[in-house]
Amino acid sequence: MASEPPQFTPLNSLPLDIGRRPEMEVRPLFDGKIERIWSTAESSIVTETNRAPAETPWLRWRIVVDHFGGEPKYPIGWPRVWRSFKESERDWSDWDYLEVVIRADTPRENLPSTPVSLLIRAEGETSWSRPLTELQKGKWGRFLIPLWELPKLSAINQLMFSLSDADYRHGDEIEFTIASLALTCYSVPTLLDFAAEQTALFADAPGLPVRFRLTGLKPGETAEVTTELRQAGRLVGRKTLKAGRGHHKLMFEFGDRTPAAGEYEVSARIGAMPAQTCRVRLLESPWSERSMQP
Repeated sequence: MASEPPQFTPLNSLPLDIGRRPEMEVRPLFDGKIERIWSTAESSIVTETNRAPAETPWLRWRIVVDHFGGEPKYPIGWPRVWRSFKESERDWSDWDYLEVVIRADTPRENLPSTPVSLLIRAEGETSWSRPLTELQKGKWGRFLIPLWELPKLSAINQLMFSLSDADYRHGDEIEFTIASLALTCYSVPTLLDFAAEQTALFADAPGLPVRFRLTGLKPGETAEVTTELRQAGRLVGRKTLKAGRGHHKLMFEFGDRTPAAGEYEVSARIGAMPAQTCRVRLLESPWSERSMQP
């Protein structure tokens, strides 16, 4: 299944306050320890814990690109840093995102088009990977990887950062600083990815299908989602649904009355929280009485 790229936010300054929303829970994946937890190949790592008032220790990963001295079968190599997870750490299914705050520094003028990649492995040789192409030299960047895109979310074995020497020149020096590596999730009921399944459909369709993701709920909990259809601010219809955590689809039925053709706004909200909205267009049906008139 094709997945969406990570969400990326450029950060203008040192990420001492990374700017998470207050309703987010956080589980750090780096506590400053590297011995027997982190491993490297064709590179080195150090940890920095005296950078106050940083929320967590920083991991510095240093590479000198070598096109000749890599592994025997791969002289133009594959510098990488990784950590494995114990049995008690492998279930990520209660979390929404993997957050990475990272910066790349190098004497090069610019980074290559693929400066570094993130790889996550799960049970049974299953893996997910993405190049962090948005990263720019000397600038902090924040990546949010939606965890629902990962396979076997309850059995995560390993996390790895890597680059290909072939993307760099021989002798290039690069240092990646990771200031945050954490699992995050919403602690209050929250709507994500609300959208209409179709942005244009005939007015005589049985209804408008919409989709959304609901998070911030514990197992067994539900929240009431209210959807509304409006035209020029006038309420055309309303529907509510009690739903648990996860992905949902809802059919907003038009009922016996065929709505007029035109532009509409469909919205969804939980309680008094701000609504998410999207726009749809209802088209005159070629089978309507008006269209069938000579």
